[in-house]
Amino acid sequence: MSKKLTAIIAGGGLGGLATAAALARTGWDVTVYERQSELRASGSGIYIWENGLKVLETLGAYDHAVEGAFRGTHFEQRDNRNQVIESAAIPPDRRLITTERRQLLAALRDAALGAGVRIQTNAEVIGATPRGELQFASGETVRADLAVGADGIWSKVRQALGLEQLHEQSLEGALRTMIPAREGDIPAADASKYIENWNGTRRLLITPVNQNITYLALTCPHTDDKARNTIIDKKLWSADFPQWAHLIDRIGSEVSWGVYSVIKCRAWSSGRTVILGDAAHAQPPNLGQGGGMAMQNGLALATVLQNVSTQQAIPDALEQWERNERDIVEHCQKWSTLYGEVTFLPDEVRSMVIRNAMANPWVASQIFRAANHTPTGSERVPAEV
Repeated sequence: MSKKLTAIIAGGGLGGLATAAALARTGWDVTVYERQSELRASGSGIYIWENGLKVLETLGAYDHAVEGAFRGTHFEQRDNRNQVIESAAIPPDRRLITTERRQLLAALRDAALGAGVRIQTNAEVIGATPRGELQFASGETVRADLAVGADGIWSKVRQALGLEQLHEQSLEGALRTMIPAREGDIPAADASKYIENWNGTRRLLITPVNQNITYLALTCPHTDDKARNTIIDKKLWSADFPQWAHLIDRIGSEVSWGVYSVIKCRAWSSGRTVILGDAAHAQPPNLGQGGGMAMQNGLALATVLQNVSTQQAIPDALEQWERNERDIVEHCQKWSTLYGEVTFLPDEVRSMVIRNAMANPWVASQIFRAANHTPTGSERVPAEV
């Protein structure tokens, strides 16, 4: 019996755990290294479109990830007068659910552990080499047949390999928080919707997560000092969105702020070391695909490597993986960035642009191309090792 190939992964986030679970399910010996003392999900709620849900199904993480989660029927946008700009029905065969990030992370963790993955915390990766090596703050270096950098926007693996081509941060950022949900918060006619409200350069996205929690994202330019304060100016935001003042008033102290990053790399691998997720192709969250793209690429990576039997064949397989996946990832990144640009249009112009654009079948197909994409390997990775 041939010896198992080994993989070491920097980062115990969504992309790292999905990659670990997928590799382990195809016979790899996998260890994940997480710099924090425990696996923790940053952020609040998360959108998972059809493509991401197919990955979760393949990895055996679906049931846990979506237990009690909200599944919407429409995505609706409203203007500064609370008038509907556009209300798009979500087709039944193109699911969209929202769940807590920590619930999704736990589902992927359990899928990885169930497949035999080892997870080591308090292990900070500070560098890497093309030889499948990860270098740690402790001074230790670990080598494997494959090294994966799924270590986020400020990836040390990407920096060490010199793969970065562009890293831009957006003018816009988001305050993210969760509030307790109460009966009657959202009118019955709108209770199955995700609602995005616009007013000038500020917007408020209301996302039910489950029966008990609602996720709010309040976005504005990073130069809008009053609006971006993590001690929420409730009077300010309620004046902009008076119809949702009862939700804004419920915001507590656990609020995070962050601007968006766009990262492009000249390549996603060097030798036997590879990067994925935000480390390779971070994008604004406007299409709700950051997590989906990371999980999707982790599954695709495991799929292209499942028939590789020697260390020498890995670099060619990594190049093939990138050729297969780069187009859909860069398409999603581009359209997510374009969507964000409408923030800076005058209200009336923005409403007209959104309404006309979404009524155009070609534009709609471009925006939802990632959600409608069938992830590589989603029908082929075996259920058991």
